[in-house]
Amino acid sequence: MRKLELPGREPSRLRLEEQDIELISALGVEEIKEQAERIVNKKLLKQPPNDGKQTPTAGNPVYKAMHACNVSSRQELSKTHRIPAGKKLKEREVNAIVNLLTRWMVREHNFYLKEKEQRQESLDTFKNN
Repeated sequence: MRKLELPGREPSRLRLEEQDIELISALGVEEIKEQAERIVNKKLLKQPPNDGKQTPTAGNPVYKAMHACNVSSRQELSKTHRIPAGKKLKEREVNAIVNLLTRWMVREHNFYLKEKEQRQESLDTFKNN
C-alpha cells in the first residue's frame, strides 16, 4: 500500500490548539498513536451506518487530525485516499491511516511550538526597539 499523503498547511485547514499541544506533550507520541488506532478501529474499521457523522471535530487531537487529513468517514477515505468504502478495512489500511494521523499531529505539534517561539521572538524584538 502506498504511503498516504499529508495535507498542506493552508490557513483554512484545521490546526491544533493549546490544549491539544499540552495533551500530546503530556501523553507522548506512542500513547497518541495508540489512541488513534483505537479511534480508527472504532469509527472506520467497518462501514458505519451513520458515515460522515460518526467523527466529532473536538475533544481529542486525533479527531482534528482525522478531519484535517480527510479520513473522518469512509466516504472521505474513498474519495481522497482511494481506500474503498463498503467493506472492512484491512490491517495495513488501518496502519496507514494511523501513521498518517500520527505524522499530522507530530508535524502540527512541531509547527505550533516553532510558531509560538517565533511569536515570542517577535514580541521581544518589538519590546527592545
